[in-house]
Amino acid sequence: MAAVGFVSRKLELLHHPDLSRCLAAFPAPSELRRVHALVVTSGLSSDAFTVARLLASCAVPSSGDLHHARALFASIERPTPFMYNTMFRALSRSPRPVDSIHLYSRMLRSGIWPDRLTFPFLIRSCSVLGSRGLGQGVHCHAVKHGLDSDVFVVNNAITMYSDWGDMVSARKLFDEHVDVADVVSWTALVTGYSNCRQLDCARWLFDQMPERNPISWNAMVAGYAKEGNTMEALQLFDKMPDRNLASWSSIISGFAQSGRCKEALTVFREMVVRNVTPNESALVSAVSACAQLRDLNQGEWLHKYIMEHMVEMSIILGTALVDMYGKCGSVTKAIAVFNVMPEKNVYTWNSLIAGMAMNGSEMPALALFWKMQLTGLEPNAITFIGLLSACSHAGLISEGQQFFDTMTRVYRIRPLEEHYGCMVDLLGRAGLFKEALEFVETMPVEPHPGLWGALAGACRIHGNVELGEKVGKQLIDLEPHHGGRYVLLANLYGAARRWDDMSMVRKLLKQRKAAKFPGKSQVEPVQAN
Repeated sequence: MAAVGFVSRKLELLHHPDLSRCLAAFPAPSELRRVHALVVTSGLSSDAFTVARLLASCAVPSSGDLHHARALFASIERPTPFMYNTMFRALSRSPRPVDSIHLYSRMLRSGIWPDRLTFPFLIRSCSVLGSRGLGQGVHCHAVKHGLDSDVFVVNNAITMYSDWGDMVSARKLFDEHVDVADVVSWTALVTGYSNCRQLDCARWLFDQMPERNPISWNAMVAGYAKEGNTMEALQLFDKMPDRNLASWSSIISGFAQSGRCKEALTVFREMVVRNVTPNESALVSAVSACAQLRDLNQGEWLHKYIMEHMVEMSIILGTALVDMYGKCGSVTKAIAVFNVMPEKNVYTWNSLIAGMAMNGSEMPALALFWKMQLTGLEPNAITFIGLLSACSHAGLISEGQQFFDTMTRVYRIRPLEEHYGCMVDLLGRAGLFKEALEFVETMPVEPHPGLWGALAGACRIHGNVELGEKVGKQLIDLEPHHGGRYVLLANLYGAARRWDDMSMVRKLLKQRKAAKFPGKSQVEPVQAN
């Protein structure tokens, strides 16, 4: 009778409104804790079905509570394979996917064998970690347990190898299991080839696909767009049978990344005209395109669109707007966006510092850095490029040297070419040629030609023909096919009225057929969005 009573009570509890709702859906974390307490107080904590369902609710990546899931799992005396797989799934999408590998080792030690659902989650974790050793080890375990031909394992393994850029292994795996391959398998390989810029292979495979889905179409469109192949990208885009939001976002993002910014904005406007609501990715790409074009009018139109449609001002979108206004020369509007952003990260501060530095607001840029430090945010390499650029434009020699020293000694940031370029520019603009030359010659890395170019440019401005001639000739020796190096030396001779020498350099330029590359500053602040 006691046993019958317990079963009756158990059935009654399983139909409890709170508990049944938890088992049927995925409630908020606060409700999960209440339901967990109900399970414990009701004596159901030893019921495998109830605990497994509760664990699944806690471990949902989007709405669950992973910390609670970990605690709940740790309290289970004998976890089932389903429970382990539930945790593998959650951990593979967590900030610490490596924990799923540790848990897998524990599972094996406890005598529980993996099943067909175990390895896809583990392989995903290895893919995110970028660990070839772990990934290959997990894949070998799948082979050992006879699960390597399972389509879910195959698809995730293809994606893993593709993410690493190892298309040889990805293709080999696909060919070995082509008999079980489905549309996901084909799509994973096409996407891998596209991401690795092997578009000929991607297109051949895409054309052979027995069935295509939106992801495979988007992968090809994005691949062509990122390569700057406007015609192929638009032709495929127009042929797509079912465009989704990701389709529009992919082509806009691809064009923006490849420098085809006008095309990116044209597609974005078409998207709006067709009443397709852009997502954050499309908006950020469009704003970034305006920044690259220095097109303030288009940028303001986009900002107005964002405000009118009450788009949430996320850190990424807000930072893109700050960067755009800074590059377009509207520091006032960059500051206005910065001030209304609810959250900011180091890249947001970097964008405003750089915008101020390149638009004549050098002292406010430095003041902004001190304000940033008060927030507790730690500067990165990009921060110091903006600061050094500000010091260079303002002629703040000692401040620039102090920032460089702080960057290397306090924050242990290894200088990039841009940092060295800023320092050479800083010293050269001030006419401190001895110090600039000593700085370049004592660098711990081989000086980039751009650094010598910055020094030669400073020599021309200040009329230091002797050093400028020496550096100019060295630049030509370093880059004999770079036409800009000849032009720089010729201009130096011209400024000194050494017409014969200028004529000689121009003849040498024609004889060597050096290309006149577009000028590229080594000291322009770099943005990271």
